[in-house]
Amino acid sequence: MTNLFSDPERALLDAILAELIPANPDRRIPNASEAETADYLANQALANAGFQEQIRAFLSRAQSLAGEVNTDFVRQLETELPEEFSAVLTETYKGYYSRPDIRAKVGVGAHPIHPDGYPVARETPEFMDQLTAPVRARGPIYRDPTGPGGLNNGK
Repeated sequence: MTNLFSDPERALLDAILAELIPANPDRRIPNASEAETADYLANQALANAGFQEQIRAFLSRAQSLAGEVNTDFVRQLETELPEEFSAVLTETYKGYYSRPDIRAKVGVGAHPIHPDGYPVARETPEFMDQLTAPVRARGPIYRDPTGPGGLNNGK
């Protein structure tokens, strides 16, 4: 555990993290604070000065807001500091879902993604038809390499 954050900053960050990724008690899945994601964020901030500036600005604004940390509080931070919020949210997801114990709880293999990856179900033919319909409706939009102006220049 790093001491990048003061005790009040850490408490505030933990409250925000619990809002970003809430617990699921029925499935025994902890929130992001309980999973010690703040430690991951501190390590990322120590390794990346740009992220450290972003999380400092984020926490500074959060400290200046009055009131309980809830969904509205977090939405206000997102609205006022979109870049900082996005950076904190991205690193929060990385820290939380990089834990093998969390991946196992949410139904993703606890093993690393590489080299084997995770099993992914195939899309249905109906979904693929829907997904590719605009491309097929547009028709071909490529240059014939053997025609005029093509790669072979008619040779």
